[in-house]
Amino acid sequence: MERFDLNTQAHPHEVVQTLNKYGVARIAGYTKDVSLIKSELLSIFEKREANYSFGKAIRSDNPSSWDLTETPTVTSFFRNSEWMYEVATGYQQLNVGFQRDIFSTYDYISDQGVGPQGWAHFDRLQRFKFFLNVTDVCEQCGPLTVSPGSHHMTKRLRSMEPNPNNITKWRFGRFYGDAGRCDFWDEPQNHYPEIEYELVPITGPAGTLIIFDSDVIHKGGNVQPGNERIVVRSHSW
Repeated sequence: MERFDLNTQAHPHEVVQTLNKYGVARIAGYTKDVSLIKSELLSIFEKREANYSFGKAIRSDNPSSWDLTETPTVTSFFRNSEWMYEVATGYQQLNVGFQRDIFSTYDYISDQGVGPQGWAHFDRLQRFKFFLNVTDVCEQCGPLTVSPGSHHMTKRLRSMEPNPNNITKWRFGRFYGDAGRCDFWDEPQNHYPEIEYELVPITGPAGTLIIFDSDVIHKGGNVQPGNERIVVRSHSW
């Protein structure tokens, strides 16, 4: 058990305390049955071609990509939860735009190398996210990987930028010590080579809920041959 793990009975205040310390919290078994959520998402994915490095992605801020009225169970899961609302408003300490957007990815392509999301980074625009494993996610499935507690440091880095809401330096390479060179960009992409950090894969069975501040250093992983991952996440800010 990791230090940021909580049980399914965790009070919103306990979740906020954990997030304040680590920037991430994980609740295995948050929801026992994801079958309807999975079915609704697959009904959308089946109509789509692969559209990014690891498979298929849909997003509610683009209605042509995903109309939330087609997935009422998914929409209700995120937007009708008083518990999630208390966590989000308690952590952000302001009247957040609760669950403004919802995103989902179906990862199954394993031969495209490391995409941009496979680089350790913090988001250019800070977001508060609830992240649900719709399938079992092991280390071979390309799990979300984070550096617990790093949000304290990156918020200081953000505050030093001329425009903290549109930062110019946010990448840390693919792992600590990576020089940040690859075919995606002409310039090295490790903006902070002197900063040390430890990355932890956030695995878990279907129904696991991960809550995190996107100022935590994080990255996506590469799905390995024969594996897949379906996740759905919400963004509040």
